[in-house]
Formats: sequence, structure tokens, C-alpha cells
Amino acid sequence: MVSHCSTDSYIEFSFSFGTRFFESRSNPSKDPLVLWLNGGPGCSSSTGLLFELGPCRIADEGKNTTHNPYSWNERANIIFLDQPIGVGYSYSSDGSTVNTSPAAGVDVHAFLELFISRFPRYAKLPFHLAAESYGGTYAPNIASIIYKKNKELALAPVPKLPRINLASIILANGLTDPYIQMASVPDYACDGPYPIYDDPEGPQCTALRSKVPTCQRLIKSCYDYGSRLTCVPAGLYCWSQLFGPLQREFARFHRRSWQLTILYSRDRPELI
Repeated sequence: MVSHCSTDSYIEFSFSFGTRFFESRSNPSKDPLVLWLNGGPGCSSSTGLLFELGPCRIADEGKNTTHNPYSWNERANIIFLDQPIGVGYSYSSDGSTVNTSPAAGVDVHAFLELFISRFPRYAKLPFHLAAESYGGTYAPNIASIIYKKNKELALAPVPKLPRINLASIILANGLTDPYIQMASVPDYACDGPYPIYDDPEGPQCTALRSKVPTCQRLIKSCYDYGSRLTCVPAGLYCWSQLFGPLQREFARFHRRSWQLTILYSRDRPELI
């Protein structure tokens, strides 16, 4: 089997981070350093590696990989990291876990310090923190820790402790503030430039808008108390009542598209 993704490794301290690193195919000494995080929470960054922006694609029903010419490592040195501890291939030998994004940010900063100390040739490159979905919560917390630690180092340098050259945060479909973002679902589904529903005052849009007050009330309780008893109900209600109808609409659209593809392919096989 020819593998284009055979760089799995662990960086260890009190726990082990599962990470995959790929140098730039163009100019690794000058191209930026990127950390990629999938969201979830709880999604392994193997998703991004194998299905989105990584150097390979899965082939032969999972038995092989193929070269991805559109990978981000065409122009960047990229790290795929499983975090927080307990996600994907990252684990703790003593069974400890991380329960908040700020705490996860501290761990990721420690990981980056170790990575740059081990591979100092990347220390001065621009560092970009890229994340999707719930990574919209991870990334700002991690960037905040990096910023604070860099300020501390500037005031009191520590020998051999590297500064992380943070250049930007890149968010794809980032979930940063559910209180605002969940409430905006009816806006783009009904009133946006590409509405999902034809009639902005129809029953589907009216039903969506009716769910917003309860969703925001539950999210506010989650923000106020920060417990599973308040946050889990908020997540279950908002995702099912606001995104659930949209997902069902998408599923109907894709089923119809597939049916049309089969229909046309009988006479026009070049269309598929």
C-alpha cells in the first residue's frame, strides 16, 4: 500500500497529543506554519486530514490513500492536532480530562511550545490557527492564551522558551456565540439572499422564528451556570428545533438530486 499520510506521531508531556505534521510541498523554510483543528466538540482532526484539506484522500474502500493536489500543505507547513485530551488519538495516562475551552487552550499552547522547541526551524514562520465548527470556540481561547504568554515572555524572557509567532485566526463555519448565531438561523433560512424556504412568512419560517426565544433562554442559562444540566438541554433543543428542519430539507434536496441524476443518466451517461 502506498501511503501519503504516514506521519502519525505523539508529542508527550503529562499526556499525549495525537498529531500529524506535513511540511509544505513548496518552500517549507518560508511557508507559514498552520495548526488545523476540527470542532465537535470531540471531533478528531483526522477528519480534516482525510476528508478536507490534508495531503491525501482515502481510496480503495479505506485500503489506500491517494495524493491530494489541493491540500493546504501545497503552500503551508500544517499540523493536524487531536484536542482536547480524550479526542481522537490524544489521551491521558492517568485518565484525566479537560472540560473547558480555556483549559484546552492552555494545553494546546504547551503543545505548541514543545513543537517549536523540538523543531526550531519553524519558530520564526508566521503561525496561523485554523479551525472549523466548534473550533470557533477553541481557536479564540487558544489565541488568547498565546497572546498573553507572548506578552509575559516579552516582559520576562525565559531561555529556550519560544515565542509563538501568531499571525492570524482562520475560522470556517465557526461556532463562536451560539446565543447570537442560533437566533440568526431564521434570518438566513427565510430572509437571506439564498433562502431555503420560498415564503418568508410561510409556516416553516414562522415555526423557526417561534423556537428562537426558548433556544436563547436555554443558552443564557448555559452561559450563566455552565453545567451539563443547563448546557445539554440547550444544545439538544437548539440543534433539533432550529437546524433539524434545515437538515431534513437538505436531505430531501439531495435525494431529489440523486433521483434526477439517475433519470438523466439513462440517456445521457456523460452527465454523471
